[in-house]
Amino acid sequence: MEMKIRLGDLPNYEKADTSEGSLAYKVRNNHFHIDKLPTRGLQKEFFDFIMHRATVITFLSMRSDLGQFGVVCQFLSDRFSDMESLLEQSEDTLVKEMKKWLMKNGRSVTSRKTSKRMNKDKMNESVYVRYLRKAYKFLEPEDNRPEREKDVWRLDKLGLMLTDNPIKNTETLNFTKIHQDGIRQEVKDAFYMELQTRAVGTVCAELVAVNRFCSYLAENFAEVHSLADVDREVVESYIIYLNTEAVDRQSYRSDVFHLKSVMDLVGRMIGKTELCNLFLLSDIPKQAEKLYKAYSDAELIRLNSAIVEVDVQVARALVLHQMLGTRISDTLTLMQDCVYEKDGKLMIKIYQIKSRRSYHKTINEDVAAIINAATAYTKEHFPDSSYVFAHDKDAGRPMSYTKVQYQLMAIISERDLRDDNGELFGVGTHIFRHTYGKKLTDMHVDDAKIAKLLGHANTSSVKYYRKMSNTQLADETKEIRQSMDEILQNLIKGW
Repeated sequence: MEMKIRLGDLPNYEKADTSEGSLAYKVRNNHFHIDKLPTRGLQKEFFDFIMHRATVITFLSMRSDLGQFGVVCQFLSDRFSDMESLLEQSEDTLVKEMKKWLMKNGRSVTSRKTSKRMNKDKMNESVYVRYLRKAYKFLEPEDNRPEREKDVWRLDKLGLMLTDNPIKNTETLNFTKIHQDGIRQEVKDAFYMELQTRAVGTVCAELVAVNRFCSYLAENFAEVHSLADVDREVVESYIIYLNTEAVDRQSYRSDVFHLKSVMDLVGRMIGKTELCNLFLLSDIPKQAEKLYKAYSDAELIRLNSAIVEVDVQVARALVLHQMLGTRISDTLTLMQDCVYEKDGKLMIKIYQIKSRRSYHKTINEDVAAIINAATAYTKEHFPDSSYVFAHDKDAGRPMSYTKVQYQLMAIISERDLRDDNGELFGVGTHIFRHTYGKKLTDMHVDDAKIAKLLGHANTSSVKYYRKMSNTQLADETKEIRQSMDEILQNLIKGW
């Protein structure tokens, strides 16, 4: 086995820009010095790990591994000079020892990740520790246990028909933050049952609530190993903690609600029905009355003048989102055959992810033009996709909300876009939908028409609900829709 690996010999070098003068070309003769590792066993393990990494990350990312590899070699030589395999020690032991070694040698155990574009400054675990963790994970034997028995579930391996929001692709559920073995198993059993009927997003929210509760138990009630051990005293103590000491969220109402839901289900499953009565209605704070937020015309103009500068498909999606008044999930999951003609009018079929039902409404030629242009782009770049807006890496999925959110956040930060009060804009795409509804309200459209345009099945704010045909809706709201579209029309010319 060679004692060093030349970067230019790695398989991902061929996929990089290797023209003379390029960065890849300049660093092609740099090496991973395998012989810096103290034993033949470690040398073979890291040789295999490096070659694997070269098949899953880019060449330039591989270049950044050089420094991390060098520090890990020094650590292992100093602390584990006789070790023939990383797996001789647990991952936690290696990480603890490396952090102590880093501090002793004047290196930080954390690393700062700064994004000027996103206006974010975040502290992460040291890149050297993360590199060691990656090597350890690579070497660990494959876990062939049934997925339900693992502490990290791959949802696609559970064999269940899941209800998931396709624009927020959730791949795993991680139970490792539940420190109590008994509670972890109880929660896993409960979630497996819930995933058969409830949305993945709801289960994820419940897991967040359970993680927070279990961390509190570990620090304050170490004797609690099962949810069956939880009594009213523990619950009251936790409620007081949330209201007086916890600081990482503005409101814990949803946490308490989700925790109660899990406790109720676990109580029924393990035959401890008293768990269903531990939380009182008074424990769950009343929903704070939210101020209805909508953009002014001036704010819309500022936002949209910047939106057209982002990725063209993202810009189309955001403008279309405003013109249709849909939820962003409904916009991003539009199918390429969503536009059709009926009785001489252009219509659109919208499938609502939240309610799991479809509705139809009229559109104008500008909306149809955007959809046609976006569809043509997708057909050219992602011919296997059936969506108007396709995912960059998986044509079988729609564009992710993360991409939309990132680009909107970035342009707001770069342009220093501020609302009418001088505050930096947030990234709540749902406010566009609020704005659409408020425009209709300002024009004195009745609640039934508004519900129809927004895709609501009914309205709870009036005593009656009158169904309307699409033709009536088109005729009675034509003037209103034209007024709303004026702000956007100049932006979409040429699309």
